[in-house]
Amino acid sequence: MRFTLVQCWGWLGLLAVLALPGQLAAQDAPTALSSAQQSAAKNALCSAIASKFPNPAAAGPAALSDPGVLSTAASSFAGTTHLPLPNATDLIKAYAMQHATEILGSCASEGAAGGMAPSIPGGGGLPSMPKLP
Repeated sequence: MRFTLVQCWGWLGLLAVLALPGQLAAQDAPTALSSAQQSAAKNALCSAIASKFPNPAAAGPAALSDPGVLSTAASSFAGTTHLPLPNATDLIKAYAMQHATEILGSCASEGAAGGMAPSIPGGGGLPSMPKLP
């Protein structure tokens, strides 16, 4: 079987089309976040979850895909990192998807340490009064 020039170009075209999605994905993929950016992203996401959900510990992974949470977190992340909002939005979404378990664990530990709103009604919020002698 002889290959003609048309067949050769056809095969090359097919290979190019098959390789294209991988290259587009690589170009569109956000770059890795620095440790400072990761910390800012976690803080922004935890704060956004706490503001949107009355009981952040019960919010679960669905909180990280909530449009309101992502929008609030992206805005905060953009301000902290001085990135344009569209870039910050893409980065925060990608980071939330890739590190959901780590983020939710961080938010839960912050909540347990008092960094987030209390999850038990009436369980805090007011400073304790010192006992008088």
